[in-house]
Amino acid sequence: MSSPDTASPMDPRTLALISRRTLIRAVVVAAVIAIGVVSVHAIESALNLHFTKERMYLARPLPLLSKEFGVSGRYIAEGYDVNLDEAIVEVLGTRDYLQRTYHDREKTAGNPAEFLYLNLNFYGIGSSSPHVPEICWAGAGMLEAKSSRQIFDIPNVRRKDGSVVTLHARIISFLPRGEAEDPNRLKNVIYIFNVNGDYVATPQEVLSRFWKASNKYAYDTKIEVTVGGDKQYCSQEQAQAAVSDFLRASLSEIESCLPDPGAASAAGTVSGGVNRPGEIK
Repeated sequence: MSSPDTASPMDPRTLALISRRTLIRAVVVAAVIAIGVVSVHAIESALNLHFTKERMYLARPLPLLSKEFGVSGRYIAEGYDVNLDEAIVEVLGTRDYLQRTYHDREKTAGNPAEFLYLNLNFYGIGSSSPHVPEICWAGAGMLEAKSSRQIFDIPNVRRKDGSVVTLHARIISFLPRGEAEDPNRLKNVIYIFNVNGDYVATPQEVLSRFWKASNKYAYDTKIEVTVGGDKQYCSQEQAQAAVSDFLRASLSEIESCLPDPGAASAAGTVSGGVNRPGEIK
């Protein structure tokens, strides 16, 4: 039996002492965290660094992108915009997407570059794993060509602000199923990324641009164009020429949907906007 002067572990005096000690520790930890947060913000402000990225939003939903580009309506949207299954949307990691086919009316019927399949994916806060065809398509069983993953230039592309740039784009090429490699029979897909308002050609560049401390934002849009319809194949040269012309005609319109890099992130909180099943486009 304990003496009256000795507090047992369950004695109210012991519990009160433990509670006071716990409270003091919690206050000290909270103070240290608060000082750390204030210090980080002070460093960010003093050095113009941004460790915490602000979310950016589309200027308007991607499905509102124009369905006609180019002189005399050279490119016309055909058919329905694609509505992805919910499981695919979860993997994609964004509901801000557009998948639409455009018809190049300057191409004769049967030309392997007559149809161009546009795929836009927007991420307002950054992504650690950009979805690219060399991973997704290969995962679906397609075999990549040896000549794939080349970088090429697209000069004289006009942006929304009127400036003219040279884009660096990446071409990914796959073989028709069951066929040996033939440079004139490839399924070609070309992509670029708009990252914080600038353009890069590879996922590695996307990731490096995201988390630079000098960048206030970490958003990107993948602009991907697949050349030809189902079972239509062409050379890389044909694909590069077709996509170059298409992006010269469409990039300024695509940018009209994207965030303004100079705008505050809170302005224009437009998101979503994917097509509803059965909606005619």
